Amino acid sequence: MSTKTPMRAGIAVLLLAMAATYGFAQAASAQKERAPRAIDKIAYPKLNEIQLPSITRETLPNGMRLLLIEDREFPQIRFRALIRGGNIAEPKGKTGLTELFGEVHRTGGIKSMSGDKVDEMLERLGASVETSVGENYGEVSGRTLTEHLDKVLPVYAEFLMAPALAQDKVDLAKTHMRSLIARRNDNVQALARREIMKVIFGKDSPLARQFEYDDVDGLTQADLVSYHRKYFRPDAVILAVWGDFAVADMKAKIAQAFSGWQVAGPAPQIPVPAIPAPAPSVNYIEKKDVEQTFIQMGHLGLRLDDPDYAAVNLMGEILGGGFSSRIFVSVRTTKGLAYGAGGYMVPGYTRPGLFSFYTSTKPASTAEAISTILEEIKKIREAPVTDAELRRAKEGYLNSYAFEYDSIAKIVNRQAVYDFYGYPTDFNVKLRSAIEKVTKEDILRVSQKHLKPDVLTILAVGRAEQFDKPLSTFGKLTTLDIRIPEPKPKEVIPEATAESLKAGTELLRKAAMAMGEQTLLGLKDVTTQSVVKAKTPMGEMELKVKSVFVLPDRYCQEMATPMGTVMQVVDGEKAWMKMGQMTRDMPGSAAAEMRRGLYTSLGGVLLLKQVLEGKLQGQALGKAKLEDKEALLVLVRLGETPLRVYLSPDGSSIMGFQQTTQTQEGPAETVETLADFQAAGGLRLPMEEVQKVKGEVKASSKTSSVETNKGFAEGLFDKPAAAAPK
Repeated sequence: MSTKTPMRAGIAVLLLAMAATYGFAQAASAQKERAPRAIDKIAYPKLNEIQLPSITRETLPNGMRLLLIEDREFPQIRFRALIRGGNIAEPKGKTGLTELFGEVHRTGGIKSMSGDKVDEMLERLGASVETSVGENYGEVSGRTLTEHLDKVLPVYAEFLMAPALAQDKVDLAKTHMRSLIARRNDNVQALARREIMKVIFGKDSPLARQFEYDDVDGLTQADLVSYHRKYFRPDAVILAVWGDFAVADMKAKIAQAFSGWQVAGPAPQIPVPAIPAPAPSVNYIEKKDVEQTFIQMGHLGLRLDDPDYAAVNLMGEILGGGFSSRIFVSVRTTKGLAYGAGGYMVPGYTRPGLFSFYTSTKPASTAEAISTILEEIKKIREAPVTDAELRRAKEGYLNSYAFEYDSIAKIVNRQAVYDFYGYPTDFNVKLRSAIEKVTKEDILRVSQKHLKPDVLTILAVGRAEQFDKPLSTFGKLTTLDIRIPEPKPKEVIPEATAESLKAGTELLRKAAMAMGEQTLLGLKDVTTQSVVKAKTPMGEMELKVKSVFVLPDRYCQEMATPMGTVMQVVDGEKAWMKMGQMTRDMPGSAAAEMRRGLYTSLGGVLLLKQVLEGKLQGQALGKAKLEDKEALLVLVRLGETPLRVYLSPDGSSIMGFQQTTQTQEGPAETVETLADFQAAGGLRLPMEEVQKVKGEVKASSKTSSVETNKGFAEGLFDKPAAAAPK
């Protein structure tokens, strides 16, 4: 629901709190080097060779490749199809298409059955079909009990051959995508990983680009149909099937299920994403709603099939892979700068992967943490690792190797991926053999060859004014803009003129005088009590709310809810909430909406006060209607956000507001109407408010008490000390 005003923002953030489980990081202790003990001298025998199950590879007449594995342990059969295409095949100008397709492919149903009917059928049979889209391929997976194979296989096949991509599910998925955009800057760790990918690969690369509201608005069902028609063809599919069946029988059933699917025309050419040349950079993202600095560092890495990968894998483990890694011990154990720190190299199958290094620390140790990681990267390039380090890294890899073969699912899924990328079937076995042969000299050689501090990308997210040293200490600094672009307005707003600004501002001044000019000019704080009714995903709720608004930018709201008391505080750039014993900084999007909502709180007292003080202007847009009532319309710009203010025909009061707000489903047109104006605290204020989102009532409130310039308790806006980062 909307987070337009403090009342609404409170409800929205409450819903976020109820939907999420918050936890606080716990540190694990690292072990220092110690003298060998008797137990360390035990000689363990070489691991047994792993016996792979028999895999039958077949190609159907239509070009579809099959991997079939019999596994009679359980009466169950599973499918996984990989379809060449994925994000890298996304057409230019259609950013977000594959994200949309991956969701609607399943929810949109098939030609013979709606998505909802498919859900009912599969649930009744204890079966499933799921879809997704990754970097290089789309995926359709499924499972069924053996006894229901003949019912489920035709449905599974139809999802590959003839998905319906229903329009109502397209609309629903687009709403979900808008909600992802609205919340994408709330998770700081995900934000940092996303932005460093954009710096390294380029913001327009299919490996890093992100969709915006206008991209989503421009996508259509026809785009999805076109994508499916172009890339979903039998000769682009590898279908792995494993479980309780005889190979010959399964091949015949699959051939029959897909007999009508034929190749049409040449295979589409999928462009290989360009990889920019490595270049050093130092980047900063300002985020005032975090207490720590989140640090990401990295540069291009290797392909999985690079001859040096085995040594690089172990080098990465020694440098940053665990509690005994060099980065963790140095940053966390020795210097106590962070709870966690580390690094790794994720390889790519067809392109270079990434070396990544990370930590989060208090702002006052930001530069020190970065320097510490850089020192460890340089050190491992200067001298061989110790015997103990190499032994631990090898044992860690080899002892976990068996778990890559502890289920048929893991084996067949890996083989399907190897087949898809053209890797040899015994690639994993050869990699283990290469790991066993890695020496200290190999580690030093690949560290010097592949670790490149001179082209490292450094990114810090936080509050630069609190850093121990400027980030420019590490190189030329670039500040990244993570603001979410607003969707293009569907209605063109006329250009403001001197005459329209003068007329609009005069209308607002008239409303301010009618509200109480002298009281507004002297207004310092307002304390209110009210009852709010709100529609939530958990049903309708009635909330008793007490709020203290200290103009212009401090707001404390205490809500009595069925789950207990929730307190929310906005204090300038800071915003946090407390629920029970748990205190948490507000997500950035929710905090921003609460700050914007202060302007329309209590019928617009802050807005009208700032008009009287000459801080805001209004643009007269003429006559309009609000809820079928005649009104005068004035446009006020709050930064880049336009707010429509509806005034009574005589200009004596504000009837309501309209603006685009962030809801749980993304941006939406929100209308707030005001009623039951009464004298309270020296002002003429609305005692009732109703909020509608897309025409549907989402919240209403009735105010029972208003006190102006009452003052507030000392410490009201202080975040509880127990919740502060350690």
